[in-house]
Amino acid sequence: MPKSVLITGCSSGGIGHAAAVQLAAKGYNVFATVRNAAKAGDLAAADNVTVLELDVREQTSVDAALAQAGDIDVLVNNAGFEVWGALEEMTVDDLKDQFETNVYGPFRLVLGVLPGMRKRENGVIVNVSSVAGRVAGPLNGLYAASKWALEALSETLKYEVGHFGIRVHIIEPGGVETAFGANRRLVGAAAGEESLYAEMFSQWEAAGQRLNPDGAAQPDVVAAVIVDAIENGDKFRYPATQDAEFVFNARKAMTDEQFEQAMRQQLGLTW
Repeated sequence: MPKSVLITGCSSGGIGHAAAVQLAAKGYNVFATVRNAAKAGDLAAADNVTVLELDVREQTSVDAALAQAGDIDVLVNNAGFEVWGALEEMTVDDLKDQFETNVYGPFRLVLGVLPGMRKRENGVIVNVSSVAGRVAGPLNGLYAASKWALEALSETLKYEVGHFGIRVHIIEPGGVETAFGANRRLVGAAAGEESLYAEMFSQWEAAGQRLNPDGAAQPDVVAAVIVDAIENGDKFRYPATQDAEFVFNARKAMTDEQFEQAMRQQLGLTW
């Protein structure tokens, strides 16, 4: 019997959408979830794919989607967004909102699928993190905090549920060519408001181009890493793009001070 996979955040053009296409092509029974079914694109007519509406921020929505899907063998927590701006210009509500989608949402899905996975003594949970889940930078403090939290939950979960035959993996992309950046919630200087942080914003915008001179990776690249984690599962963390590998290798080889100096030089940051 084909394994069932539930993927969150499958809007057209993104990582979740690409993962749904690749897994369906391999014969998996894919439940591709989106907040608005109209944004699922060609998934609605794809073989081996069922589109479900799911808002990870709402427990009733999570419960309804899981009830429709039935037993889930593989969960891919991919849905997420970013509140972008200097920390001083954020509010506590911004922080709560960031965690509601990026941390509480995946946690709701994990709690929903674990009992069945434990009973069957088999399952895979893949949490899509980010390069920001291990290295924080200017303007992405709230997003990085949410991804660090997701990584901490994932690491603990790995130790706790491996005993029951359940694997847990983290995917860590860097820059990816999706609508993610366009869907950021911009705050303060990042939103073009008059701000003492305006110069930092300008420098960091230019830094992104230096980190990815050949352009960001395509969603298919990250989707292929997700598929590899599901089918092979030979490690816990999967850096998913070249820029992520570059940053992680540099971070591992240096002290905090050396890493900061190297990144400032590489990215042209004087702030």
